[in-house]
Amino acid sequence: MMKSHSRACLVGVVWLALVAPARAQAVAETIGFTTRDRQMYGPAVRYLAFDSLSGTHAVWKDGLGSIRYNFRPRGGAWRWPGAMVVNSLPRTLGSMDVHVDRGSAMLSADHMYRNTRVLTRFADSGPGLGVFSEEQLADDCRYTLVGAANRGYYKFAALSNESLCYRAYSTRIPLGRVGPFPAFNLAVSKQSGRYGFIWAETQGPDRGAFFLKETPNNGQNWFATSRLSDSVPSPRSRSLLSGCGAYDSTSVHVLWDLYDGADVLHSQIWHYAKFPAPSWRLVHDYACPAGTRLGDAALAACRPSLGLNRSRKELYAVWEQFDPDNVDPVTGLCRADIWAARTKDAEYNWGPARRLTFPDNTSKRFPFLSEVVNDTLHLIYFADQVAGFWEQGQGHQTANAVVYLRAPVSLLPSGVRADDALPAPRPALRVCPNPCRDRATIRVFGPSLPSRASPAQLRIFDAAGRQVLSYPLFDSASVIPLSSLSPGLYFGKAAAAGVAATSSFVKSP
Repeated sequence: MMKSHSRACLVGVVWLALVAPARAQAVAETIGFTTRDRQMYGPAVRYLAFDSLSGTHAVWKDGLGSIRYNFRPRGGAWRWPGAMVVNSLPRTLGSMDVHVDRGSAMLSADHMYRNTRVLTRFADSGPGLGVFSEEQLADDCRYTLVGAANRGYYKFAALSNESLCYRAYSTRIPLGRVGPFPAFNLAVSKQSGRYGFIWAETQGPDRGAFFLKETPNNGQNWFATSRLSDSVPSPRSRSLLSGCGAYDSTSVHVLWDLYDGADVLHSQIWHYAKFPAPSWRLVHDYACPAGTRLGDAALAACRPSLGLNRSRKELYAVWEQFDPDNVDPVTGLCRADIWAARTKDAEYNWGPARRLTFPDNTSKRFPFLSEVVNDTLHLIYFADQVAGFWEQGQGHQTANAVVYLRAPVSLLPSGVRADDALPAPRPALRVCPNPCRDRATIRVFGPSLPSRASPAQLRIFDAAGRQVLSYPLFDSASVIPLSSLSPGLYFGKAAAAGVAATSSFVKSP
């Protein structure tokens, strides 16, 4: 049953001041709504395209079979309040791309026809006109993705018999086994005829192994398949969702969200590019406390997407990251926010991550960063009013805002110079579980972590502000006995090297 929420309170432009006073701001616009919680079951796929000539194209799923599209011309406003519906019959959206010459959007989708899944392409008649024609191209295709190379050549990636396949009008080439889960993606170069097919195995003894296969000339010839999971310089070298890639011209860059194959609460985001050496660069490392609930098909930090500024030779990453301190009271699942990072030098090393959105009563999910970045990041995300997927019984169905976010790249520290437009990262203290009983794990994250050489001092206060316990913290995660405390609300404060972190927790009977 759908909860009644006023859409009027969500419509409009929301200004997000990242710090006060700040020299730059991120601007968020609600460009439509959706009742579909789960937009991307696998990795981040192209739902937004910023075309410097025609404008900005956005697409998303709605309901059980609607595809919505909106367009913002250069210097103008979004064309349709709430977006237009592309299809007259139910279809499952795959992804979008833009014809490089015409500036018009094309979409891939699939639907059931005579007991088989059929690949469909929707093509707009002009830039942002919203007059889409549908063309049925191939059968036995699920989770279809489209990519359009130079001169507008378009090809597809799709699952067929649990294998990833390259699809064109009359060509079908199996590339590798994936399984029933759509853990694959498609990257394409607008400067050449290169396509990169990215996938991970989701079943069997090689579960989590991931691969890249490229064609340099629109599918006529192919390079050998690269099993990239064998070369990651980290024990977190398994893929749950697969990656997301983009081409600078002839070289592909891929972001992978990786874990150890078991612990979804600790993930890393890695950047892969064959050149320059080394091929692997760590973008971000993030862990949630034990007992954190993320929901289905997710890692602590996951679904990264990649943008490029080719003139400045910079890369940008955007991803969703779950916050253990922001738990939805309806489902008990953590809500997510959107984070981003930027390369800091010509070697594509990455600067520190920064948060683009901030905790509230929505879970900000499924971001996608447009491949083209000028001085601004262009991205789309979905503000879910109840964390989790109602399709799986996690809360009620809600009308969720579809948000277009513009963030100046100056908000992200490059690492070359100090960026005083952003505050320095602060340590965080977390108590797990919360509520707790006779003992709890105290975790301290951020700068000035405790160590044997420089322990932090944990002090616990009751609700009246009286100190009731004190312990030295020698590690970033310490188990503290709490059996002497009466049930009630308490506050913990850990201090080291002149920096303090605080958090509240509840002692249960």
